[in-house]
Formats: sequence, structure tokens, C-alpha cells
Amino acid sequence: MAALSKDAAFWSKISRKYAADPIRNMEGYLNTLERTKLYLNAKDNVLEIGCGTGSTALLLAAQVAHVTATDLASGMIEIANEKRAEEGLKNVTFKVAEVLEHRLDEGSYDAVLAHNLLHLVPDLDDALAHISSLTKPGGVFISKTVCAPQNGGVKYTMISQIAIPIMQALGKAPFVNFISAEELERKVVDAGFKIVETSDQAGMLPSRYIVARRS
Repeated sequence: MAALSKDAAFWSKISRKYAADPIRNMEGYLNTLERTKLYLNAKDNVLEIGCGTGSTALLLAAQVAHVTATDLASGMIEIANEKRAEEGLKNVTFKVAEVLEHRLDEGSYDAVLAHNLLHLVPDLDDALAHISSLTKPGGVFISKTVCAPQNGGVKYTMISQIAIPIMQALGKAPFVNFISAEELERKVVDAGFKIVETSDQAGMLPSRYIVARRS
């Protein structure tokens, strides 16, 4: 938990700047949002893990019965609650929680979302197993994750081996672990899901969008 707690402080510290910065790839974000909506319905109880400042949860709220949205950083959740109050939404609950702190006795979910999160989780296998346990049989797990490019390359090496470690040493970057999209999909399947849809989004590093159904 030490690494995660340190990262909670990092994300809280930058939360206001994070909220003020525009989304880098708005087209990609909106495409992810619309694709995700196709798997949700008005009766669904949804969990979003790693919700940041709550934008996605608030935009999806009209599609479902209830959204519980969590983030490990209290600063992010503070902003999310401010947005919720401004919009007057009653079917969204924001709270502070790390991935493994979501309690099984709180019930299972029709859909669990984790966008731009899995590459930031130190214990990915445990996280996916816990997410699987939170998802109802037949429910969906939807994620978008920054991955290591298939062929590596100089740019990826510079980012992953030099730039990020230097920034981490200076306290300017959180824990990051890039794995290939293929390895990510294997881990999702090993956690008890069946892949239903995948797509890629280009960027400085590629992102893999995955929809998987709980067995």
C-alpha cells in the first residue's frame, strides 16, 4: 500500500491543475464514451474505479440507475463532488478508495469501468481479480489502458526508461507499468472475463480499449 498511498498524495496535489487542463484527445475520449454507453442500460448499477475529477461518471449518469465513482486521491474526489453539486445529479456517489479497498459486501455491479487506470496499478493481477469479484456474472468490465507499443522503439525507451524514472525521482510522476496490449488482454481473461470487443487509440503511447464480460 505504500506506493499507492504515495501516489494518492501525488494525484491530490495536482488535482486542480489536472481538472483545469483540457483533454488532450477529445475525439478519442468522446468515442470511448459513446462506445461505453452501448453496454449500459437504465437499470444498471455501475462502478467506475479511478474516476479522477468525475467527468466520465457525470456524463454517463443519465444512462444508468446509479454510478459509484471512486479515486485514490481525495483531491480528485473533492472536485468531483463540486461538479456533482453544480449539476444537481442524485444518482452519482463519489468516494475515496484504492482498487483493493472496494468491499465485496457492498454488492456487485452490472458494469465496472476503469479508464486510464490499469497501467498505474502496481498489483495488476490482484486488481483485476478483485474487479472480477465486484462484477456480476454476465456483467461487463470496460477499460482503456495505455500500453507498451508492440515494437518498442527509441521513443518508448526514452519515455519508459529515462523520462519517467527521472520524474518519479523528483516526485513529478506516479507509479507506471506499461505492458503490451496482448499481455493486458491475457490478464483480463485470466481474471475471469471473456473479451467481447477491443480497439486501439493512437497517441504518444497507444491505448487499448477493452470490453470484457464476466463469466
